[in-house]
Amino acid sequence: MQLRSFAVCAVLALVASPVGAAPASMNFTAAWTNVFETDLGQGGTVALSGLTVTGGASWGLSQTSSLGLQARVDVDNWQFDKPAGFGGLTPWQATNRFSLSLPYATRLENGWNIALTPSIESNGEEGASSSKTLAYGFTGMVMKGFAPDKVIGLGLAAFRNIEDTRFFPFFVVDWKLAENWRLSNPQQVSPSGPAGLMLSYQLSPQWELGAGAAYRSYRFRLATDNAVARDGIGEANYMPVFAQATYRGQGGWRFDVYGGAMAGGRLKVMDRSGDNDIAKDDVKTAPAMAASITTRF
Repeated sequence: MQLRSFAVCAVLALVASPVGAAPASMNFTAAWTNVFETDLGQGGTVALSGLTVTGGASWGLSQTSSLGLQARVDVDNWQFDKPAGFGGLTPWQATNRFSLSLPYATRLENGWNIALTPSIESNGEEGASSSKTLAYGFTGMVMKGFAPDKVIGLGLAAFRNIEDTRFFPFFVVDWKLAENWRLSNPQQVSPSGPAGLMLSYQLSPQWELGAGAAYRSYRFRLATDNAVARDGIGEANYMPVFAQATYRGQGGWRFDVYGGAMAGGRLKVMDRSGDNDIAKDDVKTAPAMAASITTRF
């Protein structure tokens, strides 16, 4: 695991955070994801299971601004069987992603809000060289609140992620369309892509149902002994399409369960500079499920 890179991230975050002040709020999330076995376009199969742990805190800097610290760890276990598009070799196995971000937010007059978030990540297969796994970037958002339940805005993200630079705009929304109906972003903006869209319906104060989609593109450094490309670059692109059920309990915790599919998948292996594709294959639509528990205090 890329522990050295993660330590660099931690030092950076601690220096920038308001150490010594009690946080105004804290959060913790644990999630499990399973993408069931599906066929690869050129032959063979692939499946994926993953665990994610996220935690963070937020400090009030003034009556109108705040600074947060968010840490996230993703461990994904890939299972390949006779992937013909990769010469029958396993393109990668377990991949790890560690990230730290410092979200800053401030309220302006007339309902306007600005959010700025620098972040740093380490993305790599088990056994990858830590110094070659780093990614970093920045997101900025400008939002207008017309009411507490009607917020809309635009953002811009820029990330340098393992021999690749990405810029993309994204749409920010948290809008009550009608009684019990809401349109929102289900995921966080990151080097893997924008936040997506979800339409949800409030059944009761505790229960909520929703459906949504997003685009994800994960890029990571391969291991120094990878069978297809030593020190190369792996990339996994897909679109999760899902239905979601949420239960909110007393005391600030919630439980979410998801069912859906991973569509439009493509896997790719590149050389160490990312300039040349070595092998790639399409992934047929796969059923998927996930669950998470979140608490805020």
